[in-house]
Amino acid sequence: MDMRVHELHPTLIHAPLALLPSTVVVDLTAALTGNKKLDDAARTLWWTTAASGLLAGFAGMAASQEVKADRHSRDMMFLHGLGNVGLVLGAFGVAVWRTGHRSSLVSGLVGLGAFAMAAYTGWLGGEMVYTHGVGVKELTMKGEELDQLSPSLASRQAPARLLRDAVKGLGWLLGRARQVFSGREQLDPSAFGVKAVEQKLEQQPTAESGESRPELRPV
Repeated sequence: MDMRVHELHPTLIHAPLALLPSTVVVDLTAALTGNKKLDDAARTLWWTTAASGLLAGFAGMAASQEVKADRHSRDMMFLHGLGNVGLVLGAFGVAVWRTGHRSSLVSGLVGLGAFAMAAYTGWLGGEMVYTHGVGVKELTMKGEELDQLSPSLASRQAPARLLRDAVKGLGWLLGRARQVFSGREQLDPSAFGVKAVEQKLEQQPTAESGESRPELRPV
């Protein structure tokens, strides 16, 4: 199995995605029951979730520089990365706070909000891969270009490439955020994914007739 450097991110991302809802459940249960063992377990889980998110995010920053993407996919990648940076920072913030405090409904509700955000950023990641083919070998990158952008993870240059591209990826994300929030650049509205969902809903057949919904026109 020859794994490429850019494929490390989708391999690692399952850990925080699985740990976050587990952490929220344990944290809320500890807050409602006052169980000290559950409280200690939730405190450890918050740190574990934050650490696994940081590791997956590091690989994701590198992957952003190792795949080919068009303007639409790049905007979607920006939203995906920015949302996940916020999630990782938030997870570390809760972990630090929980170090000196018991679980509460506040920390549990923050966790629920983070889980909802993670579901959205995860969906954006899936759209990039399964709809636009970002990072799919032999589809967007071939031959020498693939070797140049994303070498084998077992190669000697992999560690240095990961570190270099992760720094470049973070620089790209922060630079793009500055441009967007200052109004100098605008994101493609479809990159948020709302338009894609609307199109899928419009294409669904009605339950009664099995046909597409007719277009409503003013009389």
